[in-house]
Amino acid sequence: MNINKYLLFGLIFTVVAFCLFFTDSLDQYIRPFTWYILMGSSKGKDIIFFGLIALFLILRGLFSKKIKNFPKSGNYYLKIAIFVTTLSIILPLSLEVILRLNLGLDIFTIFIIPEPNYATTSLLHSHIFKSIVGDVISSIMTNIPSGIHTGSSLTYYVPWISRVIIIILPVLFLTSFLSLKDRLVPSKILLIFSLTCTLIGILDGNLFATPTIIGIYGILIVFFDEMHFDYIFLRLFKNKKMLNCFIERSKEYKLKKKKSKFKTIFKRSVPHLILISIILLRLTLSFACANQEYYEVDLIEPNLDNLNLNNLSSSLDGLEVKSFFYEDNKLKIRLDPNYNEYDLTNKLAKALSNKTKGFSLSWNGFSFLHCDKNVFK
Repeated sequence: MNINKYLLFGLIFTVVAFCLFFTDSLDQYIRPFTWYILMGSSKGKDIIFFGLIALFLILRGLFSKKIKNFPKSGNYYLKIAIFVTTLSIILPLSLEVILRLNLGLDIFTIFIIPEPNYATTSLLHSHIFKSIVGDVISSIMTNIPSGIHTGSSLTYYVPWISRVIIIILPVLFLTSFLSLKDRLVPSKILLIFSLTCTLIGILDGNLFATPTIIGIYGILIVFFDEMHFDYIFLRLFKNKKMLNCFIERSKEYKLKKKKSKFKTIFKRSVPHLILISIILLRLTLSFACANQEYYEVDLIEPNLDNLNLNNLSSSLDGLEVKSFFYEDNKLKIRLDPNYNEYDLTNKLAKALSNKTKGFSLSWNGFSFLHCDKNVFK
């Protein structure tokens, strides 16, 4: 792929991103594709996805020769990008814990702000960084399309150190871009796609979000098994010119690094082992930390004037209340466990508008496997 093709495809992705931002005409065609890789795609994530890929391609087309003048290899910059990504994943998880400790909430809960703009965050799907970036975007742009959710309502509660994402993102993008140096087209394509997914996942969902998992997996495949991936890709598409280039590179690679068969197999297995580990950790947290006896809702600074404590169910749009009590200046409400967690979260956000500044909801991963009651009936 030469410079003109990079620019051409970059321009195409740019046009798609602009169309998604200013109109809804492409949503019905784009959304079915992005839905699965971006974990329930939204207009905002679609725009960022196509915009970031466009930026990678255009910059690659414009500065391909200048990149070659950088003294370090592409893998050197990829190592830095992996380190920054790891930091960007660990920090929000730590901040999720700190946020709950500051508010006196259980760690294994979803924290929800019902207004002025509905926003949620949890260990399983963190929006801490998204809220900071969303707050910056909201302060710059006056007319944000309705399909874009900034999550800026969370900024009041998240620890101040979360603002570091404003520095992390440019550093991560720059090192990611430089990591494309001296790679064959298959690895470049995979890296651009994976790095784009990772950047989106860091902002929206963090470690356990689908785009983050996809992105990390793709990055690790290039880092640990680039030669093998290029070989399979080029053989599959039977590109003789690039295949010959690959053969020459593989000869140089073998001369530089002689590795045992065991070490080669182990390196190739690392991306798959990490993928499996993340998925298992996500499932373990979701189910092992679930409360199947009841949903507990903790209201922060409840507005008692808007709550009917004699018939609390009526204040919650008919949700079945098992019990409620005060503890540590919070109103704790226990609800029937036979609701779908996702539906219940949305229902409570609407029901508790003007009734509390924020609230937490215990999670129950088992509710996605079975739920007997419909919260919207």
